Amino acid sequence: MIKAWGMDGGFVIIWMPSELDVSELVSTSEKQYKSRLESSKHIPDVEDVSGSKGVELSRIAIELKCGDWIVKIVPWIGGRIISMGHLPSGTQWLHSRIEIDGYEEYSGTEYPSAGCYEEYKIIERDFEHGGENESLILEGDIGGGLVLQRKISIRKDDPKILHIDSSIIAQKVGAGSGGFSRLVCLRVHPTFIVLHPMETFVSFTSIDGSKHEIQPESGDRFYEGNLLPNGEWMLVDKCLGIALVNQFNVNEVCKCFIHWGTGTVNLELWSEDRPVSRHSPLIISHQYEVRGTS
Repeated sequence: MIKAWGMDGGFVIIWMPSELDVSELVSTSEKQYKSRLESSKHIPDVEDVSGSKGVELSRIAIELKCGDWIVKIVPWIGGRIISMGHLPSGTQWLHSRIEIDGYEEYSGTEYPSAGCYEEYKIIERDFEHGGENESLILEGDIGGGLVLQRKISIRKDDPKILHIDSSIIAQKVGAGSGGFSRLVCLRVHPTFIVLHPMETFVSFTSIDGSKHEIQPESGDRFYEGNLLPNGEWMLVDKCLGIALVNQFNVNEVCKCFIHWGTGTVNLELWSEDRPVSRHSPLIISHQYEVRGTS
């Protein structure tokens, strides 16, 4: 039992569980944890397959390994990237489990929205097993005649860069719509690991020239207009002496959003919010690179 005075002047008593109760709670928790581990879904081993355009690999984890990067993608749940390993530094940047987190993309401002959990098809891939060039194009049906398409690539002429080119495309828009879809927004939602919260921050220079360092205690932040990062922002870990740099086209990005979690951070890119037609898709092309900070 704990006794104390409250801020309002009242007397507070907090009853603590007995040692027996604590022991039972720990035992129950351990049993539940073991049960969840036994029933959890495991990521299948990477399988080397040579397919062609239009082939669907619904339960195979795809691995791209080239240059500085080794990347793993699961097409069957949102086409998400579940691993983004940087080989020279030995750093894993993504926080992910098979069904949540990792690198996700949505088709709306809501969290989450269509595009996050749909099963994606592999429509094209280029695997050069010599390690010179690897790319993958996925496509997910997000309803209303729309698809969310994503190309992930590591190029032989630029091995330090991980490229991601995404778009919401109108393939079949219903009659009477004037050729335009519902209101959509391409929202890029990666969840990165924060290993050293006291030594980690987000850094960028805005379009207006102002400089920003956003610490974990800053909470959620939107940046748009002249405060939008000027085509580049980075997650800096001073303890490791490296930064994950994300570059993007400011003409394709309307907002940037930072959300700090417990040991994680989301650095989101949002397109404008509008209908799309066959000739006016929403596009965000961006890339990641790891740089030293010294």
